[in-house]
Parts: sequence; C-alpha cells; structure tokens
Amino acid sequence: MYWRKFMSKSKAIENNGISNTNSPNGKYMAPRPEGVKPTCVVITYSVSKDIKAVREVLDERGASVHYIIDKDGTQKEYHNDLTDQAFYAGKSSWKGEVGVNKFGIGVMLINDAKSDFPEEQIGKLKEFLKDVTERYPDLDLKNDLVGLGEVTVNREGNAHIAPGSKFPWKELAAAGFGRYFETTQEQKSELLLSLDSTGEKVNILQENLKEYGYGVESTSTFDQFTQQAVRVFNDRYGTGLPNEEPPVSWTEAGQDVLSQLLGQTVLEQTENA
Repeated sequence: MYWRKFMSKSKAIENNGISNTNSPNGKYMAPRPEGVKPTCVVITYSVSKDIKAVREVLDERGASVHYIIDKDGTQKEYHNDLTDQAFYAGKSSWKGEVGVNKFGIGVMLINDAKSDFPEEQIGKLKEFLKDVTERYPDLDLKNDLVGLGEVTVNREGNAHIAPGSKFPWKELAAAGFGRYFETTQEQKSELLLSLDSTGEKVNILQENLKEYGYGVESTSTFDQFTQQAVRVFNDRYGTGLPNEEPPVSWTEAGQDVLSQLLGQTVLEQTENA
C-alpha cells in the first residue's frame, strides 16, 4: 500500500497557490500515480464544527483532504495538490474514471451539514478555484467541479450527500465555476420517475446520468445507486419534487437540466423513451 504518515512538521509546499501549509502530524496521503495531474475538484463538508474536531476525525479514520476552508475564510493546505493524493473519496468515480483520489483535489468546508455557508468562506473558495484554474489551465472547472456525493453514488450503505442542499452552486456558477440552470416550480412539480419506476425510461435516465459523470449502471430499475444519483443531482440543481425529503424522485426540472448539461433537448429524450 502507498499509505504513509507524516512524522514531522510539514513545511510550506511549492505550487500551493494562495494558501499556506499548517498541518499537524499524522496526516495520511500517497503520491499521485506517475503522470497523473488533477482533473477535478471535489467539495465536501466537515459536519464537525471546527478544524480541531475535523482533524481528530480524519486522523482516526486515516482520511485526509488537500485543503480545509474555515467559516471565517481561513484556508489551510495539508497536501500538495500536484504531487499528492489525499484520502477523502474512497470507492468513487467520475466520468468513467475509477478512484477519484488519484486525480481529484479534495476541499473540505467547515459546515455542520445544516447551516448556510458564510460569505467569507465561499469568497475564499472562489479565490481558491481561481488559483486552481491558473495553475492547471487544462482543468475544466465549468464541468469538473463536483461534490463528494456526486463521485460516490455507487457506494453501498450510507452514501455521501456532501456538500448538501445548502451549498451555493448557483453562486459559484455565476462566478464561472460549475454550471447552473433555472427551472420553474411547475417543472419541479411534474413527476416523471419515482422509486417504483421500471423499464426503458429508467434505463435512459441511467444512461444519461452515466454520460454526465455519475457511477450508475443501466438496470431499468430505480435502484439504490440511481436514487443516490438523483438525490445529489436534485440537491445540486434544485430540481427535486417540492417537499420531498430526501429528494429522490425525478422531475421535469431534473430532466430539463440534465438535457442542457448533455447538450440534448427534452424532446429528444422523451421521444426516445
């Protein structure tokens, strides 16, 4: 295994952009595979209320991220995002590539999973993402900025939903990071597929979610992985059925957004179904 543990105080990391290293001992990481550069940025939240508590939980689990951004906008770097893979994604995939730790940059925001993200924190995240685009011109943060829940939809049991429904994807898209499409309440109220759905329409949805980047397979049943994919998609784009919790039904709003993301039209997909 590539696991290794820092046994001394870490020094400032070159190519670290706007942030400074401030890592305690005991951080788990591994070198990126030879020739592999970052191709996506993965956002997650802490659930724990402060960095000290987060560090304790991460160390207990042998887990890690490249960066942590506190609620006040303080940013700390724990690993070099060019040379090191951090351990945050586990079993994961994005756009057909398995093992997101190998090619992703992991960023954790201090957030209790229930509260809004402060302006200072999101402002620092925008600065960080701008820095990433300058250091990695080939990294497409319009299409490859994702949540941890999006890259772990094929995980058994308690799957991630981070960074959750409170995360301001729309605001980031307005700043050029990620994409966002407006939908209407009427579209959100129009149910297309639900937990008991089966058949070709479900199969087409699964194929399109996979094309978008999610790790789902075509089974023609609304299985647990499809439910997880739909949930994180709805959280990200605000396309869930009103008052449904968790938002695991597929609506006209979701169909519209997914169609635009894939460069299709809603008519194409409904006619093919």
